[in-house]
Amino acid sequence: MTFSSCLTDDDSALVLDASVVINLLATGQPIPILKALARPIVVADNVIREIERGAVNGRHEFDLLTHMIDGRVVGVAELEGDALEIFFELVSGSSSESLGDGEAATLAFAHRMGCLAAIDEKKATRLAAERFESLKIVTTVDILAHDTVQTSLGDARLANATLRALQLTRMQVREHQFDWIARVIGAENVEACSSLRRIAKRLAGAPNELTRAVAEY
Repeated sequence: MTFSSCLTDDDSALVLDASVVINLLATGQPIPILKALARPIVVADNVIREIERGAVNGRHEFDLLTHMIDGRVVGVAELEGDALEIFFELVSGSSSESLGDGEAATLAFAHRMGCLAAIDEKKATRLAAERFESLKIVTTVDILAHDTVQTSLGDARLANATLRALQLTRMQVREHQFDWIARVIGAENVEACSSLRRIAKRLAGAPNELTRAVAEY
């Protein structure tokens, strides 16, 4: 089955989790990518603080994110009212049933405001599906695979941006997204990405020419 982005063409705001922000920054093309989506892009203040903490270790994502906020490419959301209550519920409980502050804030705000949530972590995706039936979750790959992003970047820039996210931040890829990713970056580059090697090994027996070619490579 051919993968296509589940990010629709409506104008719903997109709320980005820290992992998605970091992946997009790693592409080297975050502003063109987000502008191509032609919709409001938001990050929760908890996500900003999470990324800021990384700056202590010499990471540059906070400066890049601040630049996009100052340029009004990305807006900032503060939790209040019902969203704040949902946030506290999501960060409470056992480790298997609770989330970190950034993930919880992203889901709480998106659910309360009727936005889309962009988040890659599987536990957060599972908990969102269990608790918020109407909340739509998209991934970094869904953003990269959106038609307007592909058209805006073109094949060469998209391939380079995707490969950078895979190598620099180990962007998560779902199995159903693997063939699209391999086509974008080229089968010869799959071996250079640790997360893709694991998927290729699992899919080695699948009746798919590209997957077989990657496995043989």
